[in-house]
Amino acid sequence: MYGMTGFGSSIVAIPMLTQLVPLRTATPVMLVLDLVAGMLVGLRNLNAVQARELGRLGPWLCIGLVLGVTVLVSVPEKPLELILGVCLLCYSLWRVMSRGEFRRIGGGWALPLGFLGGCLTAVFGTGGPVYTIYLAGRLSDADQRRATISTLITLTAIARLLLFSMSGLYRNPAVLHLAGWLLPCGAVGLVIGARLRNAISTGSVLMLLWIVLIIAALSLIVRSASGIYSIFS
Repeated sequence: MYGMTGFGSSIVAIPMLTQLVPLRTATPVMLVLDLVAGMLVGLRNLNAVQARELGRLGPWLCIGLVLGVTVLVSVPEKPLELILGVCLLCYSLWRVMSRGEFRRIGGGWALPLGFLGGCLTAVFGTGGPVYTIYLAGRLSDADQRRATISTLITLTAIARLLLFSMSGLYRNPAVLHLAGWLLPCGAVGLVIGARLRNAISTGSVLMLLWIVLIIAALSLIVRSASGIYSIFS
């Protein structure tokens, strides 16, 4: 997905990984993969990056990142997984019904979307779709949009790496162990996605993706809700 669209790695992987490992392991693992992928994709298209739009998003995104990391390390995981499932379900349903179309929006949307994207990126690593809503509504050129999104994801990954390290999330040995196994898989997927970008309809792939994510979101909602119920019962 990242190779084809410039975003989407975490929104695909996090709902699947959280079926197998804790959220506080899955999010730092995907950060490592996002950072590597963002550097490979974004650094090749720096001339297409729109710095003005990055400057609009930056301050509000940083505030959201700090708040999101605070929530990630202090709030129980099951409620966070439930929030992730609900957000993912709503976004996937919206993309299916809207058929992937984005409307032109004003620069003032940088504040709420930047803040929300920062929060979701810090907690779940899934802020890419929020940034895409903003940048797709601001940039009509596909190359500029893809390069700007990739660069933004790389910059947020560096910021999260510092915040996650300070908060102690990388002291968990399972994080780097799992990241080491997944990096080669991510590299193969990145190459395949880049080759398929102009060979097949991205819209058809995305439609299938949203349907798969709806199923994953429902599974995550049911599992997390059951966990919360068992705690209070």
